[in-house]
Amino acid sequence: MPTNRKRSCSEIRNDMISEWQIAQPRRVRRIVTRSGRGVRGVFPSRKAAKPAEFESLAEEMALLVLEIATSITHIETQPTVFEFCDSDASRRYTPDIATRSAVGTTYFEVKYDKALTSDGDTVARLRRAVDHLRSEGHVLRFLLESELAASHLLNEIRELLRARPPRGRYRSNIDPTLWDPERGTSPGPAMLERWQSAQRQCDELLARVMRRDPDDLLPAEQR
Repeated sequence: MPTNRKRSCSEIRNDMISEWQIAQPRRVRRIVTRSGRGVRGVFPSRKAAKPAEFESLAEEMALLVLEIATSITHIETQPTVFEFCDSDASRRYTPDIATRSAVGTTYFEVKYDKALTSDGDTVARLRRAVDHLRSEGHVLRFLLESELAASHLLNEIRELLRARPPRGRYRSNIDPTLWDPERGTSPGPAMLERWQSAQRQCDELLARVMRRDPDDLLPAEQR
């Protein structure tokens, strides 16, 4: 015999939460946690509207370069999930970083060099991602740990960012490539020269990466 038991507030709330979760589109995964292997954290970026999260030292290196480069105006980490079919299988791919510049949006995959040679599954996954994004008109480039760490530039960037005036809340109406976009102050001549030199080197590195076809980094037998 059916009952007309009055449902509790907690039961109603749980049902509402379940229905809401089902209705939501797929979201990118959260990176920053209190546990888990690897280096994880939040990079204090003036170019990111949302927290710029990283989950490896290589990704942190990439954010340092992108933060200083004058060619980059906006940064977003784990920006979107691309879902597509390949050989009748459903695939998903999430780029590490998306940037905006004068030429448009570029997606970056940040990798340690050995990941492109030692793991066949990783190479196959990246090959599928490159092909899909290219077919959709998107630009995907690889940033390698070896090229990010090839010089003393990263230590210089860290020193410059420590000396740079502290940032405030994100503002879309400022030029984040300036030394102090919120207040308009300038460093002394020596510091300004170091700042501009680091910016040039970051721009040159990114220009080389942009000219490089991602296919050139994938083993030929995997193409």
